[in-house]
Order: sequence, then structure tokens, then C-alpha cells
Amino acid sequence: MDFSELIHKRKMTRSFLADPVPTATLDRVLDSARRVPSAGNTQGFDFVVLEGAETSLYWDVTLPPERREKFRWQGLLRAPVLVTIWGDADAYLHRYGQTDKAHSGLADEVDAWVTPYWIVDSGFAAMTMQLAAINEGLGVLFFGMFEHSSALAKALGVPNERTPIGTIALGWPDHADTALGRSASMERRPLEEGTNSVVHRGRW
Repeated sequence: MDFSELIHKRKMTRSFLADPVPTATLDRVLDSARRVPSAGNTQGFDFVVLEGAETSLYWDVTLPPERREKFRWQGLLRAPVLVTIWGDADAYLHRYGQTDKAHSGLADEVDAWVTPYWIVDSGFAAMTMQLAAINEGLGVLFFGMFEHSSALAKALGVPNERTPIGTIALGWPDHADTALGRSASMERRPLEEGTNSVVHRGRW
């Protein structure tokens, strides 16, 4: 599909088939995600990929059995792939301490970064991963780790200093389940018309 079609086709999938994603397909998706631009070409993000039975570890940490039966999106639990994304602030401090970037003054502490690019660049990777998956015919859902991030990091062996960005469920959509999320009915803000427009030309 062309890019315009891909963007307009993008949606969040909350119900998956349990069928596995072929290794070659998943590798293409992950490879696309790692190629996004990043500040100083630091590439300060990592993906922990869980497939098949491995995904149960994720749900055991974030959705214990006593809550699981009443979980609204049962089809999400069938997703054959879960990718957790983690930002690496230290990678940016190291990169911006190198000769060509040292003049920036961004090598000493994370507070020097008005915009934390380990989050920005990880977000680029997350969005690209979703678009690449949709281009392969897969469904995707991005969701946060929130209060479970520390427990997940421990369970997955993620270094303590990494920043949790979110989780992407990947798999073949279950088209028989058409239930939508509560936010799906919200209209998109207009491009330029009215006081709620997205685009501000010249000034706000």
C-alpha cells in the first residue's frame, strides 16, 4: 500500500488471532523500527521481544489471574508478539560527550536536556514499528507499562536505568471481534479551521 493509504488505515487492534507471526515478517518490522532517525544517531532504544508462550510472563506481571477473567479485551491476551520498548538516557550522555558533540553541554546530566530525546527517538521507533507491522497486514496496539514498569524491567532483565516507553502487541487481527475502544469515537482536531486547529501558521 502507498504511504497515504497506510496512514489512513492505521488503527489500534485489541483482538488478535493466536497464529504466530513468521520470523521473517517480524524481523522486517523490527528492522524498520531500528532505522528511525535519532539525535546524534545515538539509537538509544532497545526492544525486548516476547513471542508465543513467552508473552505469558508479561501478562503474569501486569494482569494477575484474579483480574484477568474480567479484563475487557480478552482478544489482546492472544497477541502472539509483545514488544516492550526502553529508552537509554545514558547512551545520549555518552554520545554528547564525544568530540563532535561536546560543545552542546548535554553530556553531564539528563536535566540538561530540555527535551529528553531518548523518549522522542524511542517514540519514533514505536510509531515506525506499528506502521511497518500494518504494512505487513498485521494488527498493532500500543499501550503503557505504567505502574508495572519496574516489575517488568526486573522480570525481563532490563537494566535499572532504562526508561519504559511502552508495549506494542503485534499479530493477525481477529476481524470477528469489532469492538472499539472508548476513544475511537472522538473526532480528530481540524488541520487549520477554528480555535482547536492543529496547525498555527506564523504564530499561535
